[in-house]
Amino acid sequence: MLLPGISAAATNTQPAVLPPAQAAPAAAERCLNCEQPMAAGNFCPGCGQPRPHRLSTAHVLHELVHVFTHADKSIFGFARQVLLAPGRVFADYAAGRRKRYFSPFQFLLLAAGLATLLSVKLHYYELIGENVQRGFQLRGASAEQVRRVGEYFAAVGKYFNVWWLSLVPVHALAAWAVYRRRLNYAEAFLLLVLVGCAFQLLLLAALVSVFLVAGREPGSSTAFMQAGVYVVYLTWIGRRGLGLSWPAAIASALAVSVVGGCINYGTNMLIFRWYVFA
Repeated sequence: MLLPGISAAATNTQPAVLPPAQAAPAAAERCLNCEQPMAAGNFCPGCGQPRPHRLSTAHVLHELVHVFTHADKSIFGFARQVLLAPGRVFADYAAGRRKRYFSPFQFLLLAAGLATLLSVKLHYYELIGENVQRGFQLRGASAEQVRRVGEYFAAVGKYFNVWWLSLVPVHALAAWAVYRRRLNYAEAFLLLVLVGCAFQLLLLAALVSVFLVAGREPGSSTAFMQAGVYVVYLTWIGRRGLGLSWPAAIASALAVSVVGGCINYGTNMLIFRWYVFA
């Protein structure tokens, strides 16, 4: 029996046919480096690593060539930049434009380690120590004191990188005091790291050239070279990286260099006298 107003066609209802269930979406591809989901594109949005691919001979050759030819980001490119354009490197790094550069902190560790290895192989500090020992003998020092002098200089050569790097944060305090109107401590530390990178590179060159002949006498060690590099490169960065006038850049560089030299000399003499005469 049909109800009024309802046609027969309406009564012949068929079961509703549901659309086929859609397959569950595949799990998002994750970066193999940082585990973040990979978005569309060639690079991970989290860490910037390219999409993974199997290594090939062509890829390895490209990476090797890239190390030597990349203008800025390679270790060799950074060496050139820190020697020839330290002001721009400092300004870029302090402003946040860091992707283009090899890490200056890592570079300093590597350069200081290489300089230490080279000085040990060349017996640089041991030869200076022998000259100091002869001076002590002429002044009538005891055999024990003469022996300790040799041990001290041998240790300085062996742990030169530890000694030198441990003083960088202290030198940065001096730089912070001098440039406090423009830099915070972290930026002052970066400033000294860049100058240190330049010094270690020049030291490597000097160890295999000038210091083989002229750098073995007491008082002709790396101290004067470091002072000169500090003055030149702090002036350079002050002028090009901080926008100081030439007089202000030179005066600031001299102030940091003098304080740094006093710190080096005072620390060295205290440890030397304690070890030799204690």
